[in-house]
Amino acid sequence: MKHDISKHARIPLAVAAGVLVAGLASSAQATDVSKFFHLQSVLNLGGSGTSWDHIDYDQSHHRLYLSRRDDGLTVVDSSTGKVIGQVANAKGSGSTAFDLKADRGFTANTDGSTSVFKLSDLSPVARVSFGDNFDGVVFDDVTGMLAYQQADNSKELIVDPNTMKLVATIVVDGKQLERPALDGKGNLYIPMRDKHVVYKVDIKAGKIAAKWDVSAKCTQPSGSDFDRANDRLLLACRGMLYNPVMAVVNAQTGAVTATYRIGLGADDLVFDATGKQAFVTAGVEGNLEVFKQDGPDAYKMTEAVQTRPGMRVMRYDPQTKTIYSMTADGIFDASKKNLAFISPFYANVVVPGSFVMLTYARGASK
Repeated sequence: MKHDISKHARIPLAVAAGVLVAGLASSAQATDVSKFFHLQSVLNLGGSGTSWDHIDYDQSHHRLYLSRRDDGLTVVDSSTGKVIGQVANAKGSGSTAFDLKADRGFTANTDGSTSVFKLSDLSPVARVSFGDNFDGVVFDDVTGMLAYQQADNSKELIVDPNTMKLVATIVVDGKQLERPALDGKGNLYIPMRDKHVVYKVDIKAGKIAAKWDVSAKCTQPSGSDFDRANDRLLLACRGMLYNPVMAVVNAQTGAVTATYRIGLGADDLVFDATGKQAFVTAGVEGNLEVFKQDGPDAYKMTEAVQTRPGMRVMRYDPQTKTIYSMTADGIFDASKKNLAFISPFYANVVVPGSFVMLTYARGASK
């Protein structure tokens, strides 16, 4: 009698396949994504979408300031997630600083000017020029001074916000001054991406207090923030496309005390002192890395969240535990030059009208 082996074999194979599928489903169900940061909302903003720079957060007014250069300075209410307006006369804005006591906001415009406006109603006050280019600005509560990065001229400018007069000009070596960090003691730390060094600036004295070569463990330092409780500077280092790391730096000695692997194209870093955690955006790789702090020099990665490509800047609200970022759709046109030192296929064309603000948080999606 002839036996049909294949007929009988189909039953256990089907059972095995069912067990495998059930196992995979069970495994998928076992992961509670609400425990991790994930995309909560997308706000479409339109505009030309040709370029953008920093996003800044005025927590006292629950307002996000999105610097979009040609599209100016867009203001979003973080409580409602809606656009509340544009700051007039702020075209070219790349970043925003806040003097809350004086009810003033200050932009760093690409033409070397700063747009001064009222934080309470966004009304313009003045537009003051200090040269031909600006890349960023921060306000130091301790000294009451503004610090502007003038990368093309290799300068850091210290300005009195009360008079809008130049107080000091600090000349540095290099042309890629990144967004600096403040230590709450009147010092400013400037990462120099092209020279792999960090300048420590005494704002009140208007001079360089120290210069640290971090190239042995951190190349292309980009994003930065400061852990004030432990006197540590945190750096997001792009790593020349092969060794991107988050570096911990002793702010007294300049020694790199620890490094942790991050994604490609790191551009921004935020330290959350309340939650004792650090966030790094890796725009090229499309990742948001989250690190839990176990000590002054000890961190442990808890998650790496897949984001939209090009999400390279962010701000964090410690009250709502929410991350805000922005990006736009990009295209690599092989017939045009691109920033190959960031990525061989780094987008050199931005799709008009595709600009969005992204919100990430833990918990159930809204």
